[in-house]
Amino acid sequence: MMIKIKLNLQGKVDDSYQVMIGRNLWAAIAKDLAENPPGKKCVVITDSMVIDLYGEKILSALCDAGIDACALYFSAGEASKNPKTWLGLAHEMLRLGYGRDSFIIALGGGVVGDVAGFLASTYMRGIPWVQVPTTLLAMADASVGGKVGIDLPLGKNLLGAFHQPKAVYADIDCLKTLPRAHLLNGMAEVVKSSLIKDAALFFLLEKKGKEIVKLKGDAIAKTLARSVKVKATVVEKDAHETLGLRKILNYGHTMGHGLETLSNYRLLHGFAIAFGMRAAGRIAVEAGFLKKSDLDRQNRLLKKLGFPSRLPARLAVLLKSKSGRSKFFIILARDKKAKSGRVEMVLLSGIGRVKHSGKEWTVPVGEKFIALGLEEIM
Repeated sequence: MMIKIKLNLQGKVDDSYQVMIGRNLWAAIAKDLAENPPGKKCVVITDSMVIDLYGEKILSALCDAGIDACALYFSAGEASKNPKTWLGLAHEMLRLGYGRDSFIIALGGGVVGDVAGFLASTYMRGIPWVQVPTTLLAMADASVGGKVGIDLPLGKNLLGAFHQPKAVYADIDCLKTLPRAHLLNGMAEVVKSSLIKDAALFFLLEKKGKEIVKLKGDAIAKTLARSVKVKATVVEKDAHETLGLRKILNYGHTMGHGLETLSNYRLLHGFAIAFGMRAAGRIAVEAGFLKKSDLDRQNRLLKKLGFPSRLPARLAVLLKSKSGRSKFFIILARDKKAKSGRVEMVLLSGIGRVKHSGKEWTVPVGEKFIALGLEEIM
């Protein structure tokens, strides 16, 4: 005898939230959270660099607004985005008595957002969280969309979840403390947004890219807002990647993540993605999807903004070796977009347009084309 019992759990959860972009937002953030509290008390998760820059500012603002808060931090850098860091933070929150009525504030760049968001998604089966990004990379990309995760030795973000924040507060004054390399790190994602879905933004970057990188006037705020809108539009339609559309946000990321992993994360994410976009552009041209003139425009913009056109010598030498090339292809086969070990990539059909067929937003790419992509950046 077999007895079947069906649980009817159909329904929709409203995960809507606002992204607020402005200057000197600390008091406004605390006031907003006091008026719309995600929980009874909060823990600010940040890293060893950001705690010194903004830890006191946010804790003072929260305290003035009557919010019970403390801060926990970990060593800055991609190397800390691992299970050990995640478990350590969880144990510390338990020791301090944080329960399901608590919430997390992620204060920092993309690594902090990923670690804090993954902690929020798993702590006591999930608690609310808020994003306060302090880097251009996090403001333009990582803080929006609810993708959170940690790295494993075999690749980036192999443990993760979809856990939308309750709000995102982007204070562009924080960008003043960033070195140029980290501003470029974020600009790569802005360029990506323009290439996949906003040709007008791409044109703006061509005209005012240098001014934007120098944080002059309101150009950076307007550029950031357009980039966020691109991602928001995609996420609204495909929040959990069930339709495949959200994959377009990974333009340049298949090769880029592979290069990051191969470099043991010495290569900054944005620079890796810039190399990945150059490689993907070459592949799209060789496959007949993209005009050579559009590839040239993409590459000219990347160069104008300050991205190198060739890989660091050490990484190039590694990729030329048989063992290094083999390891790179193994990493690509583990990419989340891969199907049965077959590499799938997001490719362009024009500036502001992604190549797609039916419901597929990725294209199978063989080793021959990947080798041509590498040729573009070596």
